[in-house]
Amino acid sequence: MENKEKQKKGGLFKSIIKRYLNESIFTKYFILFSAIFLVVMTILGTSLTVMVRAYNQNEGTRLLAENAESIASSISSTLIAQDMNSQYSIEKEIICRSLNIISGSIDADMFVCDVEGNVILCKERSGTMPFFGMFSRCAIHNDYYIGDNILQRVYEGGYVGKGNVSGEKSYIVGCPIYSGDEIIGSVFATKIAQTDSLTKAVFKMFMMCALLCLFLGFVFIWYLTKSFVRPLKEMSIATKRFAIGDFSYRVKVVGNDELSDLGKAFNDMADSLNVLESSRRSFVSNVSHELRTPMTSIGGFIDGILDGTIPRDKADYYLKIVSDEIKRLTRLVITMLNMSKMESGSFEMKPQNYDIADQIIHVLLTFEQKIEEKNIEIIGLENLPATYIVADSDMIYQVVYNIFDNAVKFTNDGGYISVSMIDNGESIEVHIKNSGTGIQPEELSKVFERFYKIDKSRGLDAKGVGLGLYIVKMIVEMHSGSIYAKSEDESSAEFVFTLPKSYSPIYKKEIKPNEQK
Repeated sequence: MENKEKQKKGGLFKSIIKRYLNESIFTKYFILFSAIFLVVMTILGTSLTVMVRAYNQNEGTRLLAENAESIASSISSTLIAQDMNSQYSIEKEIICRSLNIISGSIDADMFVCDVEGNVILCKERSGTMPFFGMFSRCAIHNDYYIGDNILQRVYEGGYVGKGNVSGEKSYIVGCPIYSGDEIIGSVFATKIAQTDSLTKAVFKMFMMCALLCLFLGFVFIWYLTKSFVRPLKEMSIATKRFAIGDFSYRVKVVGNDELSDLGKAFNDMADSLNVLESSRRSFVSNVSHELRTPMTSIGGFIDGILDGTIPRDKADYYLKIVSDEIKRLTRLVITMLNMSKMESGSFEMKPQNYDIADQIIHVLLTFEQKIEEKNIEIIGLENLPATYIVADSDMIYQVVYNIFDNAVKFTNDGGYISVSMIDNGESIEVHIKNSGTGIQPEELSKVFERFYKIDKSRGLDAKGVGLGLYIVKMIVEMHSGSIYAKSEDESSAEFVFTLPKSYSPIYKKEIKPNEQK
């Protein structure tokens, strides 16, 4: 049982480590940095090692070459070809002593060879007693053999290289001995290549610097990835909260780089989602109310007619109410469908040349009963000149209708509605102003938002869902126009929209002047 628990814990630990290695941005960055760092350090380390060895070899062989040339020059002035052998003489004894002194001073081994490469003089023979006129046998150099290849290079001008001497890696320098123009032998100097200590010291220093750089890289990448991951983690938290409908969370924006721009954009998106969610809830509430009220009335009146609660002589009156409610539902559904088509860009417009002033008059006539009921005065209608524009007459009709509907709804009893139009040459401005309740400054920029209602108490705007002015703005902008609202005081409000007069960039088809409604 204990083994199973250990295996389970071990498997869990491995899975956590594997997940961390697979998903941690820090780990990925650090592995990438380490790989690049190791490649660079390997190249630098190899180059540095080669340079150190080359420098050490140059310095070691330079001193050997100077002393070997000195000995060769001394022998050239002392011995001749016949003397290049192992027979004892005072001159050769002096040469051996010189070899001993110089070898000790430069920590090297120097010896003299005849033209065949046999060692005839060395530092070990200094101070030895001659045996039958010959130098005693040297236990060290007696078995030395100089290859023909090296001898050939020595006789061609000198030899500097590296090789094995008595099993040790050594620097080898050889130079020829001349007697006049004749080569009578050669001088060799060898020194053990003691590069390990220097190489180890350089390698140790190099590794310390590399580890320091790796540590600094670790700290830098940790800080960098932390600054990268922090806003991403906050965005992840925000996304999860958005998924459950909470749009209150915001990402903390620090700095002015790409991540901060992303954080700002994310917060802007959250604000938009929050507004959209609020609008959606308001829309659901409003539409639910708008649908429930007429449907309840329709159902109640029809049930009353069917079960006899409503007398037969009153049936036509209540059926008229049912018909009005059904028309009201139809208008709501059509408005929603048109709005959906406009937002998707699939709404097909049919532009034509027509008189917008005549259209404004016809729209006002549809509100004649309501205007008379509230005793509203219409100002400026008689001053509207005939003005032709190129536009979709049905859509512009809806624009004018919705603005007048809003004006009539909020105009006080005995108030006024003022209509004027300004011809700007290539465009026209239509001004519709009404008395009554004005629009607060903070609400002027919101009146064209989807589902927004100024009268949130539903007192004056009881039958609206906050889509009329939103659709008006969409239609005007689809015609390459603009619209805005203003309220100079608390007792009036004005809507102004501008439309191109003779053309619109959204259309490619040329509209002829005789195409009138």
